Amino acid sequence: MEYDFVAVSSYGSATETSGEVRVLKDLDIPVAGKHVLIVEDILDTGLTLRFSYLIETLEARHALSVGVCVLLDKPARRKVDIKLQHRGFLIEDKFVVGYGMDYAEQYRHLPFIGIVEFTDSEI
Repeated sequence: MEYDFVAVSSYGSATETSGEVRVLKDLDIPVAGKHVLIVEDILDTGLTLRFSYLIETLEARHALSVGVCVLLDKPARRKVDIKLQHRGFLIEDKFVVGYGMDYAEQYRHLPFIGIVEFTDSEI
């Protein structure tokens, strides 16, 4: 087994996806002829996985298979159908932080998953 990291972002400092995904770091290891499992923190709209880069690009790079594993699945916001092989937890439509997930680069360090509640002036 090998592992590598890719970094993509569609949120920036916002609480809603911009719909435009930026690739911050590409893979270093070739995936041709390999089974690939994408491990993602949260599946929200599905845009980051499907339309931006990950699944289609890995398939175009001749991966034998591409699977998806997520810690958190938020189906209420889904815009794109993504087939999951593994899901940790199903969650409601709440903005969550912790375990690496952030709001405007804050709260990423929390050793738990928390819900951020916003006032009308913050949204």
